[in-house]
Amino acid sequence: MYIVATFEHSNYLELAITTIQMKGIAKGNILCVPMDKRSEDRQLFDTIHSADGLSLFDLPIILATLFCLFGGIYGFVLKWGPILWGLIGICIGFSLGLIIKLITTKKYNHRQKNLKSSEVVLIINCDDHQSDMVKNSLWEHKALGVSKLSLD
Repeated sequence: MYIVATFEHSNYLELAITTIQMKGIAKGNILCVPMDKRSEDRQLFDTIHSADGLSLFDLPIILATLFCLFGGIYGFVLKWGPILWGLIGICIGFSLGLIIKLITTKKYNHRQKNLKSSEVVLIINCDDHQSDMVKNSLWEHKALGVSKLSLD
């Protein structure tokens, strides 16, 4: 029987392995595989098949609408008229919103890269009567997830 668990790369992983070894599981029956972090950046534009939950055009559309409204209102007083000032307001508002959104998205992506820690998958080969003891030891040492795999 195999017990599969995932951990963050921390001291708790080392403590869990040591505890399991002290309770009678041989060192050769424990496999620990570190996972690699994703190195490529997020895409700015979503596609039909993948979306990351960050909208790039929400703020530009809001600012374009707001600046169009002000351009239309104050266009009655200004020389070129409300329609032309409304179109100018749309362009300025959309550009300003897009620049702000790109800057904040870049900061968000950089912060998310630093927060993500790589995970480690721990696979333990044990007998049926040891499985509950191993699962409890893993949960006590802050495992992210634990599963029992029986190949019978």
